[in-house]
Amino acid sequence: MVRAVSTLRRFVLALLVCSALTQTGCLPFAQREGEYNITPTEVLRDDCELLKETQADLHLALQITGRVVRIDFGVQNMQLIGFFLEEGESFTADGSVANVSTNTNGLECLLDDVSVHMEGTTQCATQFDGVLRVIYQSNRLERCSCELWIRYQAVQDDKRCVPES
Repeated sequence: MVRAVSTLRRFVLALLVCSALTQTGCLPFAQREGEYNITPTEVLRDDCELLKETQADLHLALQITGRVVRIDFGVQNMQLIGFFLEEGESFTADGSVANVSTNTNGLECLLDDVSVHMEGTTQCATQFDGVLRVIYQSNRLERCSCELWIRYQAVQDDKRCVPES
């Protein structure tokens, strides 16, 4: 005799299985979540010495949920949102804030927009490298509009990748 399983029971069973899978905490990516310090390795563009002004704020907190990347970024305390690309080792994230008051080029500037674009590639669980772009836009004073583009290395707890021999 075959016993019929109700639709409700099947739904509950499916829900429990899905819940168990999402609660395992396994990330499909090697990159660890947490705090990272950013070290510029090459300056590609720096219109008005933004690197010098933002150097102390070059740190971030990385969170990964599935393929989604959330970064709490030190420059202007902004949040970047992005995702891991298809191959799983590289990610991209963007964020912006509006109506920011800051000093640029020795001037007090009211910026209409500060936007950040970050690309990163996992080197090991505690390090990723990439390109970072910070854009200050002001419609009032052209001297306040600047761009900073750098290649960087982000390292967690000073644990750089060990080169393979």
